[in-house]
Amino acid sequence: MMAQLARYRRHMIMLVIVGVLLIMVSRMGQSSGGFLATGIAAVVLGVALLVVTSVGGRHPQRP
Repeated sequence: MMAQLARYRRHMIMLVIVGVLLIMVSRMGQSSGGFLATGIAAVVLGVALLVVTSVGGRHPQRP
């Protein structure tokens, strides 16, 4: 399963970038708090997925 998740690393990085952009948009002006909440959730999800795939790939799989 970790090998399948590792294929989507580019998408995880894009998720983090989109989250950062949403946080920046929420700070620019009078926008709703939804941008901030969605941005924080996207960054946390992207980083968590990157950590899980990198840590999961380090351990050798047992037969």
